[in-house]
Amino acid sequence: MENFLKLIVAAAFGGLIGIERQIGGQTAGFRTQLLVCLGSCLFTITSIHVYKVYGAYTDPARIAAQIVVGIGFLGAGAILRYGISIRGLTTAATLWIVSAIGMAVGFGEYMIAMFTTFIVLVNLVVLKNIEDILPKNHYSILIIKTKGSEELKIAEFINGYNIKVLDAKIKIMKEQNIVEQELSLRYKDYAQLTEFLRALKNIPNLIELHIS
Repeated sequence: MENFLKLIVAAAFGGLIGIERQIGGQTAGFRTQLLVCLGSCLFTITSIHVYKVYGAYTDPARIAAQIVVGIGFLGAGAILRYGISIRGLTTAATLWIVSAIGMAVGFGEYMIAMFTTFIVLVNLVVLKNIEDILPKNHYSILIIKTKGSEELKIAEFINGYNIKVLDAKIKIMKEQNIVEQELSLRYKDYAQLTEFLRALKNIPNLIELHIS
């Protein structure tokens, strides 16, 4: 009977965290988080049961250890790359911690699991608001195509905008007489980026300007 209670508690804790992820529009939402927590709990219960049945011939920690490895693959699927930025790290981390909560419930550590769930929810709901007001860097990729054989001197335009060029790639298309530059930018203020783009749009030989 206790094992059934463990599964219900694990589903409840995982579901609570999943609700926050669902509201946040993440793909690994309510059902995913619930299933991860429930599955981790079941694996833990199974490992304990196998040890009770076979005793010294088994190691109850082996199945639990594989949960950590397995959840790594699931978490990797939640991480997406957009240009030079990465999204989904928080969701991947919640999958990881939810599996740990499920294991804790499976071992009967209800209070630890409950307290961890509380801390996770505080982190996702409360601390997120603090994180949003902290100063942070933004990253974009800028592609510029200009007519002519010479590359555009970006340094002449970027001064005063508090924008840093992290990386630059240049492609010269001699037949079309076009130079393409791909720049990785770091900046803190979108307004400064907008002003910088306006300055670039006034270039007489500009063919294409694209930012992502």
